[in-house]
Amino acid sequence: MSESKRRREKRRLTPGEVVVMAVLSVLVLAVSFPVLYALLNSFRSYAEITKDPMGLPTGLSFENYARLFQTTDYGEALVNTLVITVGTLVLLIAIVPMAAWGIERIGGRSSRWIYLLFIAGLMIPFQVRMIPLVSSMNQIGLYSTLTSVILVHLGGAASFGILLYCSFIKGVPREVEEAAEVDGAGRLRTFWSIVFPMLLPVTSAFVIIQALSLWNDFFIPLVFLDSSSAGTINVALSRMVGLLTSQWELIYTGAILAIVPSVILFAAFQRYFIKGMSIGAVKG
Repeated sequence: MSESKRRREKRRLTPGEVVVMAVLSVLVLAVSFPVLYALLNSFRSYAEITKDPMGLPTGLSFENYARLFQTTDYGEALVNTLVITVGTLVLLIAIVPMAAWGIERIGGRSSRWIYLLFIAGLMIPFQVRMIPLVSSMNQIGLYSTLTSVILVHLGGAASFGILLYCSFIKGVPREVEEAAEVDGAGRLRTFWSIVFPMLLPVTSAFVIIQALSLWNDFFIPLVFLDSSSAGTINVALSRMVGLLTSQWELIYTGAILAIVPSVILFAAFQRYFIKGMSIGAVKG
């Protein structure tokens, strides 16, 4: 038997592999079709979309992209979304890793109760907390401000962050911290100079998860930002859907622009995300 024939036989897929490839192809098509459909319709006019919803664009016109920023509040909503996402992430990284380290290393017996309180936050649906939170924000004058949205996101994401970081910190050797203390480093310096650099894998995974969640969130900004605000990207898009008419060409255009940062972020940091999610399991 020739070498080329042997290679061809090795390349043959088994029936199981064929089934897996077929299922993956269907899943890829199901996921990519809505994005491709929105992309094509972002180059079409309102008349073209309503006349033939499944048609193709007649040309490559970027008029819808210009109109989106000229005739709607999408630009302000984009800035609001960026402020909420970046502001929440900065606070999460400044607070959650250090809190988790304190629970695991400093808290003593009381740390278990503190840990359970954070975990309980994961079990309480947001709908249960929504009305008390809205009332509290209104009483302190923060309702319909970006600060209120950031604080609500911070409280919700902190519970998941504590769970993630505490699980990871258990695998960090105490000897490294004890050596820093012997050299005269205080607790803050020990954490930020010694411990935090060792948490970068899990930090990268946490940042990506939260960044995608914050950027794409719809419900919390809808509840905590009234109609006087442009809201976030998703809120601005929802307001383009009217009872009688809807600006479909601008909705599709805005949806495509909203997807781009998420795709770029995940594509750029995909390997860090996978490493951060798997390294804890390997250590455990």
